[in-house]
Amino acid sequence: MVQDGRAAESPLEHLRCKTVRKVIDEVHPRRVLEIDELRRLLEVMKSAPKRFGMSGYERYLLCRLTAETGLRAKELRSLKVSSFDFSSLTVSVSATYTKNKGEAVQSLRPDTAEELREFFAGKLPNVKAFGGTYKQLTDKTSKMIEADLADADIPYVVDGLYFGFHALRHQTGTLLAASGVHPKVAQKIMRHSDINLTLSRYSHILTGQEADAVASLPDLSSLQGNKNVATGTDGRGANAPGNEAKPLTPKLTPLLTPTAYSACNKLAADVSSLSPKAGKVKVRKHMSGGKLSSNRHRMSSSDNDEKGIRPAGFEPATFGLGNRCSILLSYERFNPNILQYNGLLHVPSTLF
Repeated sequence: MVQDGRAAESPLEHLRCKTVRKVIDEVHPRRVLEIDELRRLLEVMKSAPKRFGMSGYERYLLCRLTAETGLRAKELRSLKVSSFDFSSLTVSVSATYTKNKGEAVQSLRPDTAEELREFFAGKLPNVKAFGGTYKQLTDKTSKMIEADLADADIPYVVDGLYFGFHALRHQTGTLLAASGVHPKVAQKIMRHSDINLTLSRYSHILTGQEADAVASLPDLSSLQGNKNVATGTDGRGANAPGNEAKPLTPKLTPLLTPTAYSACNKLAADVSSLSPKAGKVKVRKHMSGGKLSSNRHRMSSSDNDEKGIRPAGFEPATFGLGNRCSILLSYERFNPNILQYNGLLHVPSTLF
């Protein structure tokens, strides 16, 4: 009235709504059957007497279809023979009878579809799929399944949890989870708008699943053994017999092959031939200042070799080239071993 302008203010403005949490299945909380129990129930139904207008075999097909597709009782009640497409292995539910008001197309197992095809053989397409002699499927489905549970010696209530007809839909979500179906796929099959509804309310834990889940964890006790094998100990400890450290074998380096020197027709000397004592380092006195000079004391240098002092006036020996041809140095220095006659140099042959 305020929005339409017929009232200046609302007389209910001061009221506040009390938050009420809606509890699903508050009167009859559901439970599911173990797989062996469900198989036994379906097997007993096949030979059970007629109830609520349906034979035992028809109730068997009805409950098996419900447990595999998750269809609700209202949706099952609307099915006709034409709702089943055995070529594509699907069953369709009109949007008029679904809870979310959308058409539902559910897949069928091939073996279940074959049994349904044989059961519907000879029936007209517009005939109801289930209901027996009743005009339609009974609305006392929970009473119907309770009697079949008694025949199979399965309790209807366990710890305050009921296995009514709607519990077959819970059975669908549980079987999908136990089969390892991805949660999004299970949500699509269950036709839930919220995946939490699929996982928390319609997925139950079967006996042994927790123990199987823990048993499937990696074997942590084998990690140390894997580490030993990876390091080459073949599963044994590092100090176990046969795994002791082996002495290292020195790697021998072959001697250098003598090569011809470009300045003379002699081979370069082997490093080991530089001194009679292997590994002895020669000590050479270097010229002070590091510069050449005409002064006699600066020009002379000595080489401490076992053969004696190298003649002055020649190029100092180069490491590794002991037999290299020397070059006479001309720095105007006096050398008593070199004689000069009439402007010609005479060098004794003993120097070479």
